[in-house]
Amino acid sequence: MTTGAIIRLILQALVFIAWAFMMYSVLFKFRRRNEDQTGGAFPSTGGFMAQLKYWLTSEEDKQERKTLFFLTFVLIAMNVMNILNASG
Repeated sequence: MTTGAIIRLILQALVFIAWAFMMYSVLFKFRRRNEDQTGGAFPSTGGFMAQLKYWLTSEEDKQERKTLFFLTFVLIAMNVMNILNASG
């Protein structure tokens, strides 16, 4: 494995860790909001979809949404780069 490949792999791991942290925080935010609104500890599918719609359209979550979408795009781009570099 070349030095460039190792550096790419480490950067990809760091981006994945940041992405996973953001994704889990968003999912826990959905659960917390649904619990505050309904009083139930476990959200239903409809409750999750309502929270997802609110998160996608709310102004208060705009920065978090942009960051998560950016990290997702970077992670996909890094995967494509690694695939193209591996194939020659």
